[in-house]
Amino acid sequence: MTDEGVQSGHGGLGSYLRLLRTPGAKGFSGAAFVARMPLSMIGIGSVLLVQRETGSYAIAGTVSATAAFVQAIGSPITSRLIDRHGQDKIAIPVATASAASLVGLILAVRFHAPTWSFYIFAALAGALMPGIGSMVRARWARIYSGTATLHTAYALESVIDEVVFLIGPVLVTFLTTSVAPSSGLSAVAAFLAFGTLALCVQRGTQPDPVPTRGKQGFGAIAVPVVRVLLLVFIGTGTLFGSVEVITVAFAQEHGHESSAGLLLAVYALGSMVAGIGFGAIHLSTPLPRKLLILLSTMAVTAALLPLADSLWLLAAFLLLAGFTIAPTLITAFALLEELVPADLLTEGLTVGTTGLALGVTLGGSVGGPLIDDVGAQHAYLLSTGGAVAALVLALLLRRGLRGVPDCQPSVS
Repeated sequence: MTDEGVQSGHGGLGSYLRLLRTPGAKGFSGAAFVARMPLSMIGIGSVLLVQRETGSYAIAGTVSATAAFVQAIGSPITSRLIDRHGQDKIAIPVATASAASLVGLILAVRFHAPTWSFYIFAALAGALMPGIGSMVRARWARIYSGTATLHTAYALESVIDEVVFLIGPVLVTFLTTSVAPSSGLSAVAAFLAFGTLALCVQRGTQPDPVPTRGKQGFGAIAVPVVRVLLLVFIGTGTLFGSVEVITVAFAQEHGHESSAGLLLAVYALGSMVAGIGFGAIHLSTPLPRKLLILLSTMAVTAALLPLADSLWLLAAFLLLAGFTIAPTLITAFALLEELVPADLLTEGLTVGTTGLALGVTLGGSVGGPLIDDVGAQHAYLLSTGGAVAALVLALLLRRGLRGVPDCQPSVS
């Protein structure tokens, strides 16, 4: 699919309605919505629970980061198995095991088990969590690969991602602070197990398993654009992960801990609004150039965050920063779909999200201690640094964004 091809598609908000008339679309996209709720809830849910029980943001941040880091390592392996054996054969058992590990984490924290056990359960939960976003995008690619409609499909999924991040932080914050400390992560486990099951029983739209090829090599990571976006997403994920942890601390420092979920929801709201508009229009700008422009805008808006000295000002800056998220991710996933071979697509999409998870790990593990040392406002400099790093890496490795091996220096 070329970006010029996207331009020839029917634009406007009606394109979303036409897309949802695709047979099976509402079913698999809706189930994936439920299964993706944990993505927006597990980080802030574990931070709130662990911090309330231990009193340490450093422990809370590193426990959350452990789950994200191990998920980043394990997801490409799970996705390769999904490509080879089918979504229903792999995702259901691993999601169930991941949900059980989250229950183990809750029990360990609530009953004051040794701190090292927190990390064990967090690691198991992350390692066994399937890449739901990659799975649902692979279903859309199976139906619309090579057509302009795929741009709208990816935009729809990015908008759903943002709805997830709009609802999830508010829900998990409310459950953890107002219902019971363990109820937030309990909801995460339930959404993961039952949402994944609901998605995978819809076998008619899942991609066909691809037999193992004679020479596997390094799989999707051997594709230039996958390597570049892995690094770019590490920087972007550092932005996301640090914002999540730092915003919780910022709200607490200002005497409104319960506002953390609302602030993160504002961040997601900006992304959702931008994603809806971006998916409804079809620009002829080449995808690599479009990505560089969006990353530049992301870096500029992230630079505003350390300037916030009140909850209202932070909310405004988070809204502006959020406007760049969905368009950037839509464009990046479109690049992956365009340049990654079909038999490696789920793995390729997951390697991209692996970069985000690694960045979230970095943002959470560094952000927690940084908050303890310099306070939340100054800790937002880490968020700015992640966005700037993503832009710089994309500029230095831009040959790979065009599918050109980046083993030689580029002067273009």
